[in-house]
Amino acid sequence: MKRNTHRFLNVTFLVLAIVFAACNKVPLYPDEPILSDGSFELLKNSIGQDTAVLIKFKFTDGDGDLGLTAADTIPPYDKNLFVDYFQKVDGKFEKIVMPGTTDTLNFNSRIRDYTTTGAAAAQAEVALNINISVVLADTIQFEYFVRDKARHVSNKLSTGPIILR
Repeated sequence: MKRNTHRFLNVTFLVLAIVFAACNKVPLYPDEPILSDGSFELLKNSIGQDTAVLIKFKFTDGDGDLGLTAADTIPPYDKNLFVDYFQKVDGKFEKIVMPGTTDTLNFNSRIRDYTTTGAAAAQAEVALNINISVVLADTIQFEYFVRDKARHVSNKLSTGPIILR
């Protein structure tokens, strides 16, 4: 009888351990950041003119090393959110070259430090406010991605066409 009780306890313990482990799995994400749930909102001034675009997105980073600290100021490690600007020209979206240069207009920026320790993935929602009050086009678009400290590059998201008023 003791032997059956001992087996029953061992089996019960094994089943409980499996159930507990299955319920507490830490989600695994790749080392490259993943952007999702991208959206935008047009912000207007008091007379109804579009003055800014608020871009929002979520990210996960499996190795937890996304973001910059105040000390991260030396190029190319001074930016980690890369935002390309496009204008609709003759029915097609084109990057705009800044006068007198070969550089295209962009709104590259910084995401604050979300670095985690251990095996924890970094996860957060980011919002970027882009001033468009000087834009002369009537239809624009933004495409964006992030790069983490290990220089892993995320997927790209796009706002799609934004019609300005």
